[in-house]
Amino acid sequence: MNLKTTYHYSYFIYPFLVPHERYKDFIGKFLVDETNWKLKISDDLVDLNTHAYFLPYVKKFLFPTLYWSEHFKNQFEGMSSRKKIDTISKLTCVNFDYILDKTKKVNYRSNESAINFEILRIELICFEPGICFLVLKTQLDKEDGVYSDDILNFNYKFRTINPRYQKKKKTEGIFVENTQFNAVEDLSSFIGHLLYGYEDVERENIYFDRLFTYSYMCLDENEWNENRDLNEIINEFYKFQYVLPSTYGSTFDPDFKGIKDNTYTRWKYSMYGFSRESGVVFSSQRETFNCTKLPYYFENMYFYIFLLAFYQRITLILFSQELMASGTNKIDELKNRLTKFTHFCWFSQITNSEQGMDLWKKWQKAFDLPALFDEVQKEYAEFYDFTVAKGQEKINLLLIVIYTISVLYAGMTLLVDLKVILPEHEWAKIILEVTLTLTIVTYPLYVGFKALLKRMGKLSKNRML
Repeated sequence: MNLKTTYHYSYFIYPFLVPHERYKDFIGKFLVDETNWKLKISDDLVDLNTHAYFLPYVKKFLFPTLYWSEHFKNQFEGMSSRKKIDTISKLTCVNFDYILDKTKKVNYRSNESAINFEILRIELICFEPGICFLVLKTQLDKEDGVYSDDILNFNYKFRTINPRYQKKKKTEGIFVENTQFNAVEDLSSFIGHLLYGYEDVERENIYFDRLFTYSYMCLDENEWNENRDLNEIINEFYKFQYVLPSTYGSTFDPDFKGIKDNTYTRWKYSMYGFSRESGVVFSSQRETFNCTKLPYYFENMYFYIFLLAFYQRITLILFSQELMASGTNKIDELKNRLTKFTHFCWFSQITNSEQGMDLWKKWQKAFDLPALFDEVQKEYAEFYDFTVAKGQEKINLLLIVIYTISVLYAGMTLLVDLKVILPEHEWAKIILEVTLTLTIVTYPLYVGFKALLKRMGKLSKNRML
């Protein structure tokens, strides 16, 4: 079933992690490259609708530069590069826009057929711990009009440009045929070149083989109206939602609970779809709102709702991975990070908009965030209990040593008092002095030795980096 569309766009998101010790250098790379990248400083005069959509503490987390005064903005412009980097790297969220050459058309090809489209935006969004998202906005360009099959096939193919995947498996791929990206051969190489030396490749990648797809499709009103019900074309929506090609032959069961849980509809001619690999809106031109305002909402306010949930999901999974791999020396660091995340990044209410909260809950459910959060807290509690128990065992052993030495000293003192051992015996004096000294210095020596080992471990780690 090939449905005619009136408007569409597709975002593709590449999530990656920059190690904490390299995050500042990574941010600095884009801040100093003013030829290709521009720091995005939030402005209520430009994006008021987006900023005002969120509750104050969420707005401060997502758009921290919005709270910069004009005086500070002027100060920032006059700062040295190093000072700018220090300032930006401490923000909870930072955005950079890639400066595209609007005069160039981007033509992509696959082994099967040419696919003409434009890349309308490339944006880098980074959160302070080093969790980043490279975002590409695309739109198909066809003289005879764009149909649903075009969008399905394009989304299905485009999301495989993930450089992690292509390094290990030769795929059909989609390649750039011009110099839009600094003469890099293909878009996968562009991403790889951009992040080379900064991306944490040692961590297990959550999205290894696919880019996350965030897509909008508005159908011609003749395809979905009073005379043609959504049920007649619902299978096209499910293929769109789960990023499947137009040739996908199976028919979805709309009564399956999992499908119902991951869809949302409030108005008659629009439906939202959620999954761990995609977020979509499927709508009809039958309502003018769907080709005027809804596309704007979906790629601005609703996009940040999705991005916040996506960030939480990756953060919690990374916490879980670290807890499993961490030694007891990282307990304090993990505790501080988890506490900070809980207080400043774990939001239950993000907006006063009823529909916004509905979408937020849908994303939480799609990413299984409540269960993931509970699991991390449980893992941390078990890790903490294990660490405390292990530490207590060492303390108990130390107390036994001190107790043994103390008893030995007290016993020898008693023997001297009873004149079993005479005070003039030189060997007795030496034993008493050594025993007393050991009793006094055992615990301080233990604490000092432990601190020295910790310091040597940090120095060794810094040398390796």
